[in-house]
Amino acid sequence: MAERYTRRSALLALLETTYGVVPAGFNATDAILLAEPPRFQIEPDNVPRNLALPWMGNSEELPATRRAKLNFKVEMVGSGAAGTAPVWGKLLRACGFAEVITAGQRVVYTPVNTGFESLSFRFYRDGVRYVARGGRGMVKFDLSAYAVPTLEFEFWAFDTTALGENIPAIDVSAQLTPEVVTDANSGDVRIGSTLTGGVVSGGTVLPSRGITWDAGNKLAHKKLLGGEKIEIVDRAVSGQIAVDLDAAQEIAWRTEINAVTLASLSFQHGSVSGKQINVFAPRVQRTNPQAIDYEGNILIQSDLRALPGNTGAPELTIIAR
Repeated sequence: MAERYTRRSALLALLETTYGVVPAGFNATDAILLAEPPRFQIEPDNVPRNLALPWMGNSEELPATRRAKLNFKVEMVGSGAAGTAPVWGKLLRACGFAEVITAGQRVVYTPVNTGFESLSFRFYRDGVRYVARGGRGMVKFDLSAYAVPTLEFEFWAFDTTALGENIPAIDVSAQLTPEVVTDANSGDVRIGSTLTGGVVSGGTVLPSRGITWDAGNKLAHKKLLGGEKIEIVDRAVSGQIAVDLDAAQEIAWRTEINAVTLASLSFQHGSVSGKQINVFAPRVQRTNPQAIDYEGNILIQSDLRALPGNTGAPELTIIAR
């Protein structure tokens, strides 16, 4: 019996210069450090023959196109140097985010509406190498209290092929050890803060259980002869927060929700330069406030809807400093 292990997996990703064309020259440093075992599935779009015969039974299905669905998590930590893109930056770029680097200071990621980038993947699973191209994805940001901050990705890519090949040498040394979301390592959730020059300031501090965001991308597999592609066709950014409010604050919170009062929300994590991450949403609608029990205390949990600016400004900004 063959002994093949799920732990013997590796993922390499490269940004494509031309959509759907696999770049040459995958290197060891193109490997992604995965936070848990990934899930890799191939979904075929088979076409049934539906033969008319004088007996019962199946007809064959003929292979047409197929796509890979790749789900994985990575730890959310900076590159170690302010102004140097983190390894997960290229993953965000293929999820519909633009990357703007200010040398020596910061790297900023914001969602865009056109000009989406794409990735080619090499995925290794104990003796088999899969290649998929034209990859675009969705991402969730988890900055929950007293947990390792993570980015959770789902990518779709097409034209998946399988070859016999062992895992090559990989180098994940550039991917730093993260910091747990704690008081010592993180700032607070702030409501009503402002973002200027990559720096978030002001606002009201809210004791919380951290914050989560979902970029809410909608993907489609467009199957055209000579033009097959994975497209990001829509986006609806949502999130969730649980905050510790006194009675008067809860009443004000619910009043603002009923009045559809929009406010900015921000959260900073990371204790030192090069490892700091700030997530800022300038126009957030809070909805569905519910009292939940946490260690015998009342927290108010609310759903979040991040809205773009009235002139199309991005609804979510990720800053690596």
